[in-house]
Amino acid sequence: MKRFLKNFSKNKLNLISAFIIFLFIFISFFPKLFAPFPPNEMNSKYILNPPTREHIFGTDQFGRDIFSRCIYGIQNSLLIALNSIIIASIIGTFLGILAGYYGGIIDQIISRIIDAFFAFPSLVLALFIVALFGTNMINLIIAIGIIYIPIFARTIRSSTISIKESNYVKASRALGKSDLGIMISVIFPNILSIFIVSFTMNFSTAILTEASLGFLGLGVPPPEATLGNLVGQGTNFIMVAPWVTLFPGLVIAVIVLSVNILGDGLRDVLDPKLNR
Repeated sequence: MKRFLKNFSKNKLNLISAFIIFLFIFISFFPKLFAPFPPNEMNSKYILNPPTREHIFGTDQFGRDIFSRCIYGIQNSLLIALNSIIIASIIGTFLGILAGYYGGIIDQIISRIIDAFFAFPSLVLALFIVALFGTNMINLIIAIGIIYIPIFARTIRSSTISIKESNYVKASRALGKSDLGIMISVIFPNILSIFIVSFTMNFSTAILTEASLGFLGLGVPPPEATLGNLVGQGTNFIMVAPWVTLFPGLVIAVIVLSVNILGDGLRDVLDPKLNR
């Protein structure tokens, strides 16, 4: 752990990105501490007001405080993206280890299913699922989770294949460990670094996927705020009130950039090929 922290902290960008991410996570847990107004509170006196001392991000077409809506939008967007990637990582890792470890017909079946998913653009597939089952947070989490399962499965499968014939796996077989025991206690710990990096990088793209769906009107329905639907709702007023779209878009950019920098930092530290 000390070696990891030492290597990770060598790059100051890693520390800055980690701080920004933890700040956003803290905000998402305690939005009331940061939001000066209720997110859905309307005020006809402040419709499309530019940024002021009272409303630092301005107000929208209903007089709602954009800063407060961004705070709650961060909470909802991170919740959707995180739960989606947790679902995708669990199922995808299980399928990837299963395919890589056993090979043969099991590998062929899982690989063909993965290839079938990759035949469709991920956003189109998510649009289809959400349009079919409806626009609510649960369906959005499931839809985004489904499109990331093949990504995890393919990554983990490749890593499993590369280590399944290693000496420590053979030694575990010789000691009489079951296949399930080997997969859980031997293979997974040895691909954990790859799993962590994959989780981080896919988390950032899941945020963008949620934002894209929200922008297209297929995200969480109003008046609930997500960063995606905040950007989408502001496009009608972009010429007269650009701040309605600008600030939620900047928040998305900062989160995604920070997560990507963190992912690159983790990859540099955890990937043994890059440490040689």
